[in-house]
Amino acid sequence: MAANGDSDRSRGRAASALEAARERTASAYEAARSRASDVTRKASDQLTLYPIGAVVGGFLVGALVGALLPRTETETKALGKTGRKLTGAARDAAQRGLDAGREQLGELRSKAAEKVSEAVADVVGGKQ
Repeated sequence: MAANGDSDRSRGRAASALEAARERTASAYEAARSRASDVTRKASDQLTLYPIGAVVGGFLVGALVGALLPRTETETKALGKTGRKLTGAARDAAQRGLDAGREQLGELRSKAAEKVSEAVADVVGGKQ
């Protein structure tokens, strides 16, 4: 009978440990899910606010990955002139993306400077 009591206690402890592990797992899953949702929402907000930045960033990441991947002999043989043309086109596209991003930043800076100037003129003009 003592062995039976020990067995019941062991089962009870194992069941309690299993239930605690389930609760911790569910809690960890919910926390991870919530964090992933927050990150996704923040990324979406940033893309909405800065779409040009996202495009330029995408070009830059793609160019970086392409530069880091080693070129194989088979790739060089298979692509030949076409590969060189594609590489040149990709570089041109990346440069155009960078130029467009710079142009957008320049426009934003000039608009911001204009608004600040107008605000200062309104404040100075209002005090006279």
